[in-house]
Amino acid sequence: MQLVRRSALVALASIELAVLLAVLIKPAYAYVDPGSGLLAMQMGGSMLAGALFVLRSRIRRILRLGSNEETIAAENKEQAEATK
Repeated sequence: MQLVRRSALVALASIELAVLLAVLIKPAYAYVDPGSGLLAMQMGGSMLAGALFVLRSRIRRILRLGSNEETIAAENKEQAEATK
């Protein structure tokens, strides 16, 4: 019974949002280049990739706290050789 009630509320909220958006439509008196959407997607993808990189490095740092120092030293040496 509760699932039906929640589904009905979600459906009504969706309809209300659609009607509200339809009422608030204003004509656009500007030109938007087709490449603008691609630029926005590229920026979003770059931000996502950067966030994933930061999260990955933080997770690795957390997991290294429990490992021994020799393993960390070997990994640092490998990274130093890779950057040369």
